[in-house]
Order: sequence, then C-alpha cells, then structure tokens
Amino acid sequence: MKETLNILVLFGGQSPEHEVSRKSAAFIADTLSRNPVYNLILVGINKQGEWKYYPGDTEAMRDGSWENEPGLERAFLTADASEGALYFPAGNKEAISIDCVFPVLHGSNGEDGRLQGMLEMSGIPFVGCGMLSSALAMDKSFANKIMDFHEIPHTKWCSIDMSSYHNDEDSELDRICSELDFPLFVKPANAGSSIGISKVENREELAAAIKLALKYDHTIVLENAVKGRELEVSALGSADDLILSVVGEIVPDRVFYDYSAKYENSESKLMIPAELTESELEEINRYAGKIFTALNCYGMARIDFFLSDSGQVFVNEVNTIPGFVDISMYPRLLAASGIKAEELLDRLVQLAFERYLHGKL
Repeated sequence: MKETLNILVLFGGQSPEHEVSRKSAAFIADTLSRNPVYNLILVGINKQGEWKYYPGDTEAMRDGSWENEPGLERAFLTADASEGALYFPAGNKEAISIDCVFPVLHGSNGEDGRLQGMLEMSGIPFVGCGMLSSALAMDKSFANKIMDFHEIPHTKWCSIDMSSYHNDEDSELDRICSELDFPLFVKPANAGSSIGISKVENREELAAAIKLALKYDHTIVLENAVKGRELEVSALGSADDLILSVVGEIVPDRVFYDYSAKYENSESKLMIPAELTESELEEINRYAGKIFTALNCYGMARIDFFLSDSGQVFVNEVNTIPGFVDISMYPRLLAASGIKAEELLDRLVQLAFERYLHGKL
C-alpha cells in the first residue's frame, strides 16, 4: 500500500439530510486527519447538486458556511475506470488521483445506490455498501419484502404509490384501515433520519400523514406501531467476518425518535448497553446478522429493532450510511464495544480496499 493515501470525503448532497451529512463528514474528516497515512480531499455537494472542492476547516462544514468560502473550485469524478481522479473543469488546478472515496451523503443521491453505482463503474475503492444493497436497504418497501422472504420478523405493513392514491384516495384509505391497526407509522419509502415520518391515530391523521410523506417519495410504507422499546445495533465488516456491537436503547423524549431528536437538542436518553436478557440479545444478534446478509451489506450498517412489550423482536430498518455526529449511535455503540472512532474509520477504509482487491463490488 502507498505511504500516503488520498481519501476523498464527499458531504452535503441534495437530500433533506444535507445538514446532518455535513456534520457527519466533519466528524469523519477530523478523525481520519489524525492518521498521517491519510491525505484528505474534501468535496461538498450543495443543494443545487454542484460539486465543489473545499480545502478549508471542518467547522465551516458543520455550520454550512463552507459554501461562502471565496474561490471554491468546481470538481467532479469520472466513471472512466482508467482514470480514478478528481478533475477541475475550470483548469485552474491539476487533477488529484483518488485512492478511496468515503461517501458521507445521507438519503437520496448518496445512500440509495446511485453514487455507489457510479463509484463501482469508476473502479475506485469506496467505503460502505455497494449499489444493490444500498438501494434495497434505502427502499423500505423492498427491504420489507426481503425480510418477508427470509422470514425475518418485522411489523405488519403495506404500501401505496402516489398515482394509486391520487386516483382514489378514499378507496386507498379504506384499504389501509382494513389491513392495519391504529396507531401506525407512515413513511416515505426512500428517506432517512425519520424525515417525512408521522405516527397517526386515526383516518383523518392518516390522510394528512400520507400527504406529508408524498412530498419526499412516490411510494409510501405504512406499518403498525409497536408498543415497546427501540433498540439499535452497529454492524462492521462483511457477511463472512461481521462484528456486531453491544445493543443500545433509545428512550425518546417525544412520540418517536424523529430528526430533531437524532440531531438537534433533545432530552432523549441513549442507554448503552441496553438491559436485555440473554435470549433477547441472542435473538437480536441473530436477526442483525441475517438481515445484513440478506441485503448483501458490506462495511457498515446500523440495524434498528423494536422489542415489543410482549417480548417479540422486530427488525425496523437498516441504515447503510448511519449518522456520525457526536450523539450518533453507530460510532457510540462500537466505542462501547471497544472499537474507538479512529480504529473504526481505519477499518472501514481497509474494508474498502479489501473489497476492491477481491472483486466484491
């Protein structure tokens, strides 16, 4: 391996999770910069989709002021597998060879397989799940179908699409009310960080929640609410060599653990490790490994669970680019398992190269 590796950290993006992406990327950049092996190249993507090379400090990434820095150069990667470099179309800067990409783009156009597909074509090693697993995990409808096929327990659910709903709203509302029980959750199929999600208690609230969710996606997933505990597990590695963290519990300070509770001021409690029986822990670990494998995940994933008051374990969802802000559960759970942030990020970069060398894209 080279003495110095050029690591391209991508942040921002056009999704509603733009702000948390900046903060996650700042945490990752600060941590990676402690290792002299890594030469960090930071590229921010603004909400208009423009890629800009950012040579400044990470505090400006956190507060969003990075975009106001004068003279930021437009930059792009090519999917040409013979190149593997960051280019500057204005011609004021020479191309930079890229050894590995660390995509820190939560949500659409970053976590949903589109970027991963481009990186697979480019032949540049990159951190995290590949195109197919990213797309499947991001789409809650397809992820639920895969769980059904593999007999992985999750709460009862159904889905609707925008065209069907707009063609006959009353009929679709009747169908949902007959298939599911209140309270239930209404979610955009392709969104993260609890954006666009509502918990509803009746038909009137259901209609308003569907209208909100349709602002973020054309497909909506609806799921019976589970009365119980919210649990999370961090996964690191591959299906053949998987490390699962201790289990953490979230005790929300509101109806559910929403975007504000995850990333802004919150009195929500994070219990690490969660108090669980041996049988509960064994079941959670078994299903965490099973869904990680079923979705063909690689590198990193945070797997969210419910433990009902009756003792049933349900998989909620899988996040393939989990948050990396100070209060994020993914790095905190692994730290509690003995893998501190620097070791965690080193391992993720190593996994990127291992996949590339073994042709596992």
